[in-house]
Amino acid sequence: MRCRTVDLGGHWSECENGHVITRHYNACRNRSCPRCAYHRRMKWLERQARLLLGCAHHHVIFTVPHELNQLWRHNYRVLGALLFESARQAIFTLAADPKYLGAIPGVLMALHTWGQQLFLHPHVHTVITAGGARLGGGWIVARRRALFPFKPLQILFRETFCHGLLRLAQHGRLRLPQGWDTARVKQLCRDLRQRHWNVEVRERYENPTAVLNYLGRYLSGGPISETRLLAMDEESVCFRYKDNRSEGLGGVPLKVMRLSRREFVRRVLQHVPPRGFHMVREYGLYRRGAGLSTELRDEASKVVPLHPEVLLALTRRLPPVETVIPTHCPICGKPVFLRSRPRPGEVQARAA
Repeated sequence: MRCRTVDLGGHWSECENGHVITRHYNACRNRSCPRCAYHRRMKWLERQARLLLGCAHHHVIFTVPHELNQLWRHNYRVLGALLFESARQAIFTLAADPKYLGAIPGVLMALHTWGQQLFLHPHVHTVITAGGARLGGGWIVARRRALFPFKPLQILFRETFCHGLLRLAQHGRLRLPQGWDTARVKQLCRDLRQRHWNVEVRERYENPTAVLNYLGRYLSGGPISETRLLAMDEESVCFRYKDNRSEGLGGVPLKVMRLSRREFVRRVLQHVPPRGFHMVREYGLYRRGAGLSTELRDEASKVVPLHPEVLLALTRRLPPVETVIPTHCPICGKPVFLRSRPRPGEVQARAA
C-alpha cells in the first residue's frame, strides 16, 4: 500500500527557486506488488526471448488435491519444491521413452497458488517443447499431437508426489499442523492415491512467442491486480472475479465478491511466497548452462521463427514512458536539478 507514495521517499526535479517540475515516488520492489510487476516481467521476458526455441510448445497443468491445503500453508517452500520436482520427473520420465519422444525437451514451469476468488489452489503451469535433443545429437520432432498420454502422466506425478511427501514426513522436514503426526501423513498419502489428481493437458502453442506472454502473467504481481479492486471501506473489500464454473455460450461471466477486510488480507497473504523461492523454473534444454548449439537451435526453429513482437502483448500494458525533464524551469528559467527526498523520519534518524 505504500508503494510509490511519500512513505518511501522519492526524487524531485526542481529549480533553484523551488519550482517542482516532476515528482517521482520510490517503488517497494516487492515481487508480490502488482505495481512493481511490470518491470520484473519485462526483464524476465527479455532474457527468455533470447533462449526460447522456435518450435511448437505443449501446455500441461499439474494440480495437487485440496486435501493438501492445510499442509501447504505450513510448508509452502518444501511442498512447492516437491510440486516442481514431481512434475519434472513425470515429464522427463515419459520424454526419455522412445515410444513418446526419446529425447530431452525444454521445459518452463510457473507456480500458481490462487484462483480467481483467492482461495488456495496450488498448481504449476508447464510449457514443454514439441520435440527434444537426442542423446547422440540432433533434434527430434514430437510425433504425438498431445505429446504424452494423460493416464501415465497422471500416475507418475501422483506417485512421485506422494512418495516424496511421505519421505519428508519421515525425515522430520515437515511442519505439521496441531494434532498431526507422521502416521496421519501416511494415511493421507494412502487416501490421496485413491483420489483423482487433476493433470490438464491443454492446447498446443504453434507460435512460440505466445509461451512467454502466457508465463509472464504468473511471474510476479501477486494474486490480484489493482484493476480488479472495485471498492474498499472500513468494513470490507469489493473486487471483480471470473466465475469459470459458470462458463456458457457467452464466455466466462464476471462477478463481484465482497469480503471483510480481515478475510481479504488473509486470502492474499497465503499466496505470498517465501523469500528467495523461485516461482518460475527452467529444466532440460531451457536450464541455464545447457549450452545449446547453433545447429540445434536452427533445427528446432524450422517450424515457427521467432519474431521481435514477442513482447508486444506486454508492452501494451506497461505504464506510459515518462516525459523528458527540461533542463531549465519553464516558470523562471533557472537550471533544473534532480533532488532526492528521503522517507519521512529518515532525516531525524540519521541525525540521532
